[in-house]
Amino acid sequence: MIRAVTFDVWDTLLNLKVAREAMIGAVSRVTGRPADDVRKAVSEADRHVRRLRQLKGLSGAESVRASVSYLASSLGYGGDLLQVINDAVASLDVSAVTFQDSLEAVRDVRGLGLRVGVLGNTLFWSSSATRRLLSRAFGDAFDFMGFADEIGHSKPSPEAFLAAARGLGVDIGELVHVGDRASEDLGGALAAGLRAVLVARGRVSEAIVLPELGFAVVPDLRGLRQVILSLSTR
Repeated sequence: MIRAVTFDVWDTLLNLKVAREAMIGAVSRVTGRPADDVRKAVSEADRHVRRLRQLKGLSGAESVRASVSYLASSLGYGGDLLQVINDAVASLDVSAVTFQDSLEAVRDVRGLGLRVGVLGNTLFWSSSATRRLLSRAFGDAFDFMGFADEIGHSKPSPEAFLAAARGLGVDIGELVHVGDRASEDLGGALAAGLRAVLVARGRVSEAIVLPELGFAVVPDLRGLRQVILSLSTR
């Protein structure tokens, strides 16, 4: 029985490229460095911290600090970039950053009578900025919001998914997780005992639903309601 659904945030509900470009613009202005230099430094910091997270198990808060520190060091900047980045992300134009199919998907899931939550990792900006943005985009649609810098665990750790299940008041096997990363979202959810939906925007052209294996791969969030219903037959 499925009683709840959690959504990843970036590139599932919200467009990461839009947020990253806003961050790059803000950092470029405050450091005086060309946007292309900042963009390159962001890519390097992203790879560096994701690798550290895999090798050393960095917490969400550590990942934020490490990514901002690496970025500032790469750009030769000694000021506080975290607040600059947080402000840039929190103030994004909601209509520009929100995938339109995500608004419908969240409404449809709630329409099934399921509890709905958010479970996200953190990198470059604090969860407080993402929370403010989600609240502006989705209102009070979520029964639970859990971020790695708050709960102390990043996906794909089973502890992250267990925290979401506790926050939503359901057993781990009653939860479906929806996200865009094969390792963090799909693999992590299945390993923790959830069912899962991989959102492969631009990577697949039609939905593949495998109830007997407990997961689906979809091109976008349109039709998520039916995918959830199909997974519930396992």
